[in-house]
Amino acid sequence: MESTVSVSKGVFLFPSTLKKAKNVRQKTNLFEKQFLKEPWYKAYKKNWDKIESRIMDLHQKTYDVLLNDMVKYIKSFYGGNESLEGIIPSATLLTGVNQPDHVSQFETLISKIRDEVTPHIAMVNSQDASTVKHLVENAVWQLINGYEILNDSADSDDETLPTKRKLKKNQCTMRALQNWYNDKYLSSSPKKRQTVSMRSLVIIIPDFESFNCNVLQDFVMIISSYLSSLPIVFVFGVATSVSALHKSFPYHVSSKLLIKVFHSHSSPVYMNQVLEDIFLTYTSPLHLSGKAFELLTDVFLFYDFSVTGLIQSIKYCMMEHYYGDNIKSLCCEREDIENAAAKLSAEDLETIRQLSSFRPFLEAQDCETKIGLFENDNFFREVLSQELNKLHDYLHSFYLCVRLLAAFLKDLPKNIIGKTVREIYTKCAGESITKTPTFKECMQLINFQSQLKLLDSIQGALKVVNSELQGLSPVKPLRSSPTKNNSNKLVLNNDLGETFAKTVRIHLLTFLRQLENANTEATVLTNVANETENDMEIVPGNRYKLKEQLLRATRADRIQSEFEMIRSRFVSYLEDMFAKGLQPPTTQTFHEVLFFTDVSSVRKQIVGSPRGAVHTALSNPHHYLQCSCCRLSSSDSASATLPDVCLAYKLHRECGKHINLYDWLQAFAAVLCPGDEQGDVHTQPRFTRAVAELQFLGFIKSSKRKTDHVMRLTW
Repeated sequence: MESTVSVSKGVFLFPSTLKKAKNVRQKTNLFEKQFLKEPWYKAYKKNWDKIESRIMDLHQKTYDVLLNDMVKYIKSFYGGNESLEGIIPSATLLTGVNQPDHVSQFETLISKIRDEVTPHIAMVNSQDASTVKHLVENAVWQLINGYEILNDSADSDDETLPTKRKLKKNQCTMRALQNWYNDKYLSSSPKKRQTVSMRSLVIIIPDFESFNCNVLQDFVMIISSYLSSLPIVFVFGVATSVSALHKSFPYHVSSKLLIKVFHSHSSPVYMNQVLEDIFLTYTSPLHLSGKAFELLTDVFLFYDFSVTGLIQSIKYCMMEHYYGDNIKSLCCEREDIENAAAKLSAEDLETIRQLSSFRPFLEAQDCETKIGLFENDNFFREVLSQELNKLHDYLHSFYLCVRLLAAFLKDLPKNIIGKTVREIYTKCAGESITKTPTFKECMQLINFQSQLKLLDSIQGALKVVNSELQGLSPVKPLRSSPTKNNSNKLVLNNDLGETFAKTVRIHLLTFLRQLENANTEATVLTNVANETENDMEIVPGNRYKLKEQLLRATRADRIQSEFEMIRSRFVSYLEDMFAKGLQPPTTQTFHEVLFFTDVSSVRKQIVGSPRGAVHTALSNPHHYLQCSCCRLSSSDSASATLPDVCLAYKLHRECGKHINLYDWLQAFAAVLCPGDEQGDVHTQPRFTRAVAELQFLGFIKSSKRKTDHVMRLTW
C-alpha cells in the first residue's frame, strides 16, 4: 500500500515539503511584491540598505575592541587544564540602561565566542529562571543541545534533531551535564583526546538586576562545587553598576567569583556616533528638519536610551517620506539625479511645480524662463537637476559649517547653542542661527579668547575641514605662507560645496599663521602732564576727584595690539562665513525633496499615548471600529449596540469616587433593555465581564470599606 493511500480519510503531512513551503513564505513579501516596481520604493530600498550596512560597520567598529577583550579573557582560562579551586571566572559587562540594545549586543558576543572559543553557550533570561531548578534546567539544556535549538532555528537539519534531543528538559541536571562532558571530552582515547581539545562552558546572564538574588546565590554555589570537573565561565550583563553585583552576593558567594569588569559605551556616546557619522552628513540620502530631529532625540533622551529605537524611528520617518510619492525618487545619490528626473511623469513634474519652495525661485526668473518651466517638461527636468545639484552643494557646506561651529563653541564657558553636533544641527536647521542674539554672544566670547585657546580652536577646525576634503580630493599643503596684508583682501566665494570647503581651509590657515606670529603687547596713549596734575590735586578721602580721574583713564585713546586686530578680523570672517553656510534649509529650492518635515504624523506613531487611545476607544468605539452600530450622535450619549465594556465605561464616568455595583448594574440593564427593569438573563453575566475588563485595565478596584462598592481610580 502506498504511503498516501488509506482506508479512512485523512491529511498526510510531509516534513520536507512543509519546510520548503515555509522557506518560500519567508522569501515572498507582500509589501515588496506590490511596490517592487515603484520608483519611490526602489530609491527607498537602495538608500536604506546602504544606511543599514554603514550602521553595521559602525556597530562592529564600536564594540570590536570590547568583545575582543572579553573573548580573550574567556580564552585565558582552562587552557592548560589548571584548577581554580572552586573560583568561577566571571566577566561583568556594564551594558547601561538601554535595554532594547542589549539583545543585539549579546548576540554579537555569542557569535564571537562560538567562532573563537567554544560552541557550548547558554544564555538564560530572568523570566526563564524563577527557581534554581528552572535555572539549572535551562542552562544545562542549552549547553548540551546548543543555543540554536532553544530558539527553534529553522536552519537546523531534521536528521540531527533526534540525536540532540535525547535528554528531556526535566532530566537536565548538573550530574547529567557532568556525564555528558565526560563522555564528549574526557572518556575518549588519549590519541583522540589530543585532536579534540577541551571546550569551556559559557553561561551568560544578560539581565542580572532582574534575577532573584537567592536563586543566583544558590546557582553560583552549585556551579562552584562542580568546577573541578566542568570548565564553566560566567558572563554577567549589569545595566547599572558593579555595586549591584556586590550587593546581591554576600561574601561567601562573591568569594567564589573571579570578577573582571568590562565597560561598554554609554548610550548617548554611541547615539552621537551614529548620528554624526551616518545621518548628519551630506552623504545621507534623507535629512531631517530641526523639529523632527529634536523630536527623535528627545524620545531617546527622555524615554528608553535605545539607539536601536532611534534608528527604527528614523527608518519610519524615511518610510513616511518616500511612501507613495514618486518625486521622492529624486532623494538619491548625486550621480542618480538625472536618471531619476528623466523617469518622472508629467503628473510628477506638476507635483514638483506645486512645491512651496519653487515659487520664490520662479519669481526670480524672467518671463521666457517662466513659460519654459511650465510648458517644456524637458527644460524643467534640466533645471530640476541643476537645482538639486546646488542643493547637494548647500548640504555639503551646511554640515561643514555645523561641525566648524561645534569646534569653535566646545571650549566656550557658556553652553548657549550647544556643544555637540546634534544640538547645533537642531538649532541651525530650525532657524537662521546667525541672526539670533545667542550666536552674536558666542562670537563675542570668541573675541575674548586668548591666543592659545584661539589657536587650538582653529587647529580643531582645520582637522574638520581636512577630513571633509579627504573624501572628495587629496588635500595639498600650502607651499608658502600668505602675507599679512592679504587678510584685508579676503573675499568669500559665492560657490558652495567643495569650493567653499577649500576656501575656508585657505582662510583658516592664513589666520592660523598670522595669529601664531602676532604680537600681544598693547600701548595706551595718555597725557602725562594731566596725570601729574590730577595726582597732585587728589586729596585723601576725596572720592569725587578719584572718580573723575578714573573716568578720564577710560576715555584715553587705546591702540589695539596686533593679535587683537587679527582676532577681530577673524571673528568678522567667521560671522560672514557662517551667515553664508548656515542658512536654514527652508530657504533652498526644492528642499522638500530631501528634507523630512512632517512631524505631526510621526509624533502620533513614535510617541505613544496609551491613556488617550484607551479613553478614545472606550468612549467612542466608532473611531477604531468604523461600524454603523457604534455611531453616536454625541460623545455623552449611550446606546445598546455599544460593546459592553464601552457602555460600562460611559456609565462609570457619571459616578463619583465610590460606585455602587447594584446601581451600576441597574443603569447598565436600563440601557440594554429599556422596558424591562430586571433586564435579560444575560445582562448580569455581561455586566460582570465588563466590570472585570475595566478592573483589568485599571479604571476601578474593589473597595475595602464596602463590599458592594468599587473605587474609581482615574479622572
